[in-house]
Amino acid sequence: MRAIGFHGTSAEAAQRILSAGFEISRNEYDWLGDGAYFFQDAPARALEWARQRFGEDAAVIGAEIDLADCIDLLDIPWERLIVRAFELYIDFRAQMGLPVPRQTRGAHRLDRQVINYFTTGMERAGTRIRSVRAVFPEGEPIYPGSALLRRSHVQIAVRNPAAIIRTWRHKEEADHAGS
Repeated sequence: MRAIGFHGTSAEAAQRILSAGFEISRNEYDWLGDGAYFFQDAPARALEWARQRFGEDAAVIGAEIDLADCIDLLDIPWERLIVRAFELYIDFRAQMGLPVPRQTRGAHRLDRQVINYFTTGMERAGTRIRSVRAVFPEGEPIYPGSALLRRSHVQIAVRNPAAIIRTWRHKEEADHAGS
């Protein structure tokens, strides 16, 4: 299965990505663990994110992503495995006398650590993990009482750049004229 993802960045970084490929992000707030992050099927959301950080220098890279070897949290089989990884991770931290990473709204340190712990274990056991995909609920309700949130989206963290089949500079102006 394949997905189309959109990566918000600066114009300078976009040129670098198109010529040399993506670098893997390892920020403490990267909730799906290490990876190059994409908004699935959401070029306008990627542009909004990039404009918040880079202003008028914002750019969007489109990518076709191969989801083989993906921890796909849009489906339920992965849930029990991630819960088990969480339990093992908590036990590991306790044995080492280390505190559990603090989860905040802006920095999902615990989620990051659990996903990285799980994928490292899977890879050591011989299972290749190239990406992680999940829903990211974000924003306020779109109207009072709604369960639909203004900025919710699906994110893909590509852990292995070989999962990126092709990339292109997305021309955002044509997407949402008048929005």
